[in-house]
Amino acid sequence: MATFSGCEKVLEVEPTTAIEFGEAITNYTTLERASLGAYSAFQDDDYYGLSYLLYQDLYADNLTFSGTYSTHREVANHAINTSNLQIANTWAAIYTVVNRTNIVMREADRLTNITDEERSNIKAQMYFLRGLAYFDLVKVFGGVPLIQTPTTEIPEIQYTARATETQVYDAIIADLTAAEENLGDASANTLAGKAAASALLARVYLQRGNYAQAEAKATEVLENSNYSLVDNFGTIFTNEGNSEVIFAIDFTLNDQNGLGSASDPTTTGQRFYLSAGAYNALSASANDERFAATTVLVGSRRRLLKYNDVVNNSNNVPVIRLAEMYLIQAEARARQGAATASDMQVNSDISAIRERAGLSPVTSLTNTEALTEILNQRRLEFIGEGLRFMDLKRFNLTGTVLGFADEDAYKNLWPIPLQQIEVNNTLVQNPGY
Repeated sequence: MATFSGCEKVLEVEPTTAIEFGEAITNYTTLERASLGAYSAFQDDDYYGLSYLLYQDLYADNLTFSGTYSTHREVANHAINTSNLQIANTWAAIYTVVNRTNIVMREADRLTNITDEERSNIKAQMYFLRGLAYFDLVKVFGGVPLIQTPTTEIPEIQYTARATETQVYDAIIADLTAAEENLGDASANTLAGKAAASALLARVYLQRGNYAQAEAKATEVLENSNYSLVDNFGTIFTNEGNSEVIFAIDFTLNDQNGLGSASDPTTTGQRFYLSAGAYNALSASANDERFAATTVLVGSRRRLLKYNDVVNNSNNVPVIRLAEMYLIQAEARARQGAATASDMQVNSDISAIRERAGLSPVTSLTNTEALTEILNQRRLEFIGEGLRFMDLKRFNLTGTVLGFADEDAYKNLWPIPLQQIEVNNTLVQNPGY
């Protein structure tokens, strides 16, 4: 497993906000700083700092790629080679998160000079982060190795075979449930709190097809948390720490991402722009306020505006927003109801998202019609936020939308990186690659 690159990486801000895992964790202060190192691993350019995040829309139908990198081009063309270095780096970056959370949890259990409450809170945050990391793995790779003990030296390297998708989902749900049970309110939306764990469980249950559980968790967040939709869609991305973002990846001048520059044609480098289809969908209604907050034409380029800090590349990345909870609650209820029935709550949830965007409410959609509208609203609402490929898979539309014929169905998963198979011969490649 490629886990050591993350352990050797020097975190950008030392020593007050981060600690190397090779150094001693001796008390709550150093344990908390080590936990921030686990959060920091999400900032990697191979993960939420650029590639993994944008690939969810690039591999779907929301983004296009303009540049020379064959790694990005393969994703855009749905023709990923097993030797694709970016996919290999992303795999390693996500497992870096897993390893760091495992280390922090082990050290939390070892310390005798911290309170049970301190230990429980730190471990709960790590459970949340590990659950998020494994969900990010399973939704693109399928079953992956489940590593739940740390690797800090050569003898600890684990050459683990792939678990099944069911086993990975079970582990994710177990982690998020443990997080939910032991977390309180977060002091900032860049730290995991109870609402973040509940919201991520709603997303996981929905993707897994557990609709009653998905509805219950989404409802819990909507009714029992202090989050609310902001009035102006654009402020979600310009006002960090707003009332809608439940969990975000923190970026600063010292911890930059590559997202702002990646969609700005006035700077050099590889470029990710909105697809014509996404642009046209956004512009279909003159009243949709999401259009101006999401994209702008720069010449012929359809720039993504959600991450527009080209100077400092310090835009936070929203991972979970309250808007998604409305749409998860609506989708889960619609999927449980009769196709031809109209559900008042489903219509109300959809309307909450439409009205915030400046569109008229819906009042009498059947459940079948509601599901179509929910998918449409999810596209318009979350362009560039990493949800589109997951949504198309859940709606069984990758064939229709992405052109995956029956013989191409294997493309619903990405290849296990060849570099990992060469190191760990217990790994089996996904069919078709």
